[in-house]
Amino acid sequence: MIDWLTLRIPMTEELGRPILDRLNAAVGMLVSIRPDGSKAWEKACLDHESLRSDTPGLFWTVQGDSEGRRMLVIGGSPASIEHGINVFGSADIRHCATVLVRFAGKCLDAILPPVDLWQCRRIDITENYDMGSHDAVKHALRLLMATDSARRKASSDRHGGDTVYWSPKSDVMTGKAYHKGPQLRQLERKGKTQIEDMESFALMADRLLRFELKLGSRWFRAFEKAKSWLELTPLDLTVLHDQFFSRFVGSVEVADMSNFQEKLEKSAIDNGMTKGRGKAAYGLWLNIRSIGYDQARLATSKATWYRSIAVLRLAGLSDAELCAGNVHQIVRKQLVLSNPVTSWAQLRNAA
Repeated sequence: MIDWLTLRIPMTEELGRPILDRLNAAVGMLVSIRPDGSKAWEKACLDHESLRSDTPGLFWTVQGDSEGRRMLVIGGSPASIEHGINVFGSADIRHCATVLVRFAGKCLDAILPPVDLWQCRRIDITENYDMGSHDAVKHALRLLMATDSARRKASSDRHGGDTVYWSPKSDVMTGKAYHKGPQLRQLERKGKTQIEDMESFALMADRLLRFELKLGSRWFRAFEKAKSWLELTPLDLTVLHDQFFSRFVGSVEVADMSNFQEKLEKSAIDNGMTKGRGKAAYGLWLNIRSIGYDQARLATSKATWYRSIAVLRLAGLSDAELCAGNVHQIVRKQLVLSNPVTSWAQLRNAA
């Protein structure tokens, strides 16, 4: 589903003269002056105090772009706007954008241009996975926090919802995994959900592990050189989500270790390498299980390490399994990226 959209549109006549006049009247300029008195830069700055600001569920502002144009920027969760809660929703980007633009028009008391005239600068793509229980979600997050990937950051929420981040400062792709139940309760405390009997929904959400992929502004600037953002299909978004997270979660069950050496040798040969490369990968795997990931890395030459790790990943091991040195059977049986929960009814039936 699409959990967040950020859209923007140039503040030109296409926006409509009434709303354009209102916004321009409230926009000032933030200017940076050099020590010699010359102007270093300037950018548009919206004075929210001069405009209506009671817009729950909608983020909006005025910003300048790289060409010096003023842009109206809106953002929000289409699922929250449409359903009052952002657990399940649509993956149809045109539908979600239309929901957001219409809601923004209502909040801003204006008829805004259709979605085809807007630019997209952020999409959050989320999938929910039923882990069966509150404790199983926590266990899965602890395993994910054991990964040692580049720019990975793990933290623990004071409300009890552990969160794992990947590339958190990137403006291309950012990923995170978190416990939906505690996060849903936090949204309720902040007044950001609009649904009755919240506790019953939160209890169901306690079983959900959510993976969230954010496509940022730099990703869209590159994508728009070839296609319109409105051409992104639900399948496209699913593929992007799976490609990002499959490295950390893994997609192949490795339960029976008795034939694992044979599997590694076959994987090496299938990918144009030698049988010996597979044997070396198996030796490294045994070493990781024996003395741990960090010690095994120190005891292995750099070239051998990376060649063997490549074979282990081709065989389906995720970063979490490599760092943990084992295959956690509960998580491997339940956490399958291609099998998310997509509705409350599905979640109830699985209980």
